Amino acid sequence: MQNHKKQKEPNLKKLLSGRSVILISNRGPVEFKRDEFGNLITKRGGGGLVTAMTAISEETRATWISAAMTDVEQAMARDDVVVGFPEDNPLYHIKLVDIPKSVYKPYYNVISNPLLWFIHHYIWNLSRAPDITAETHRAWREGYVVANKLLADAAAEESLLHINPIIMIQDYHLFLAAKYIRQQTDRAFLFHFTHIPWPEPDYMSILPYEMRTELLAGMLANDLLGFQTRHYANNFLLCCESLLGCVVNWKRKSALWQGREVYVRSYPISIDRAGLQKISVSSDVLKHETKLKKDYKDQALIVRTDRCDPSKNIIRGFLAFDILLQKHPELKEKVKFLALLYPTRENIKLYKDYRLEVESTVQKINDRHKTDSWTPIYLRIKDNYPESVAALKCYDVLLVNPIFDGMNLVSKEGPFINKRNGVLILSENAGAFSELGNSCLSINPFDVDETAEAIYKAINMPAYEKQARSASLKEIVEKNSSVKWLYYQLKDIVTIEKKKSAVKAVKEVAETVER
Repeated sequence: MQNHKKQKEPNLKKLLSGRSVILISNRGPVEFKRDEFGNLITKRGGGGLVTAMTAISEETRATWISAAMTDVEQAMARDDVVVGFPEDNPLYHIKLVDIPKSVYKPYYNVISNPLLWFIHHYIWNLSRAPDITAETHRAWREGYVVANKLLADAAAEESLLHINPIIMIQDYHLFLAAKYIRQQTDRAFLFHFTHIPWPEPDYMSILPYEMRTELLAGMLANDLLGFQTRHYANNFLLCCESLLGCVVNWKRKSALWQGREVYVRSYPISIDRAGLQKISVSSDVLKHETKLKKDYKDQALIVRTDRCDPSKNIIRGFLAFDILLQKHPELKEKVKFLALLYPTRENIKLYKDYRLEVESTVQKINDRHKTDSWTPIYLRIKDNYPESVAALKCYDVLLVNPIFDGMNLVSKEGPFINKRNGVLILSENAGAFSELGNSCLSINPFDVDETAEAIYKAINMPAYEKQARSASLKEIVEKNSSVKWLYYQLKDIVTIEKKKSAVKAVKEVAETVER
């Protein structure tokens, strides 16, 4: 790793000046279960959102409100149990909300995933899907709306225990939450961050008029809205302007709605560098790293590590590798494609079908190109984080080719811990591209031939160019952090509050003069 000047982290406590932070998200940072003796045991939750928000929680000593996922968690929620985590020295507190299964299933499995997820990632095949039916409308009213209200009620109730709190609402599951919080209290500053892409108005119009109007109005109940990139922030403002008819101030990056000015900003998320560095030298990761180096010592390693999600564009990555082997048969037995995938949302048919298609595609490519001593693709669809981290340390080529992605933290994690000057191939539709685009090989995620050429170029890239690109990527990643990401959000919150206080004071003076 290159030695760069250590970046000084900002002082969040000074910025907050003792203010409270309340987080709301669908999934919490910790999974609660009981062992065979009835003792409560915990396991840290997975996913990029949990990683980022855990950093916020620890820095701010936040209260984190989320849906109860298991029977144990639902019992804790009904008993109104608030848990400090870790127990011996709590860095934040967790409050669980019991959402009935009859509500949670349509909220999560019908509306959040796949309807909204597919819209925001542009992955509906519009000639065939989605079909907006009476069931969809019912799932919106009796699932999504109700779940948002239940989580919002918990946040509003919690806010009454704090002076001048900041409520930070997370992601696409909770587009309506701010509206229900604002109906109950005006004591909190409301901020919503969207971790996924925001689509253009034409694609957002897949949602029926009533749904998209309620969704956009729900977002505009916040004081500040955050997105991963300026492009996504602009897309949101376009939706407000063309689909909701509200006035947008493009210079100030704000929307006027119901007499309020709502500010829209971009905050590109980063990784937990210290946490990842620590994990990368753990015994489990080192064991996998040793095995990878032994098993593939004479082969160039092409790595991808993703959830098995249609938005990740996994199949086109395999098709590109197939083209590479057809065009360059001399690479047989000299390259290995490690596809380390994680099962996700397998209770939803569209995800189950996609997994089957992934497995079928790999089988066909392996059958076409394998030899007695070599199989081109190693596919794993299983939760094995240490193996994934080890692969990121060892790759020669890292393929990150999502159709669209809010950010994609793998594209930052890989270069940060990679030890072989590996080359990053990155989709121009990943949010991370705006930061990393000049130091990676860029691809159109739909162009499998271009992707195949990029893999070939990466494998054969001169050592000096690999080193230069790798050093540049590391430097970019090291300049940002989860703490800085949070700092810029909180800094804007403080600035906006000062502006609003000044405007309010001027109005009060004017009203006094008039009287």
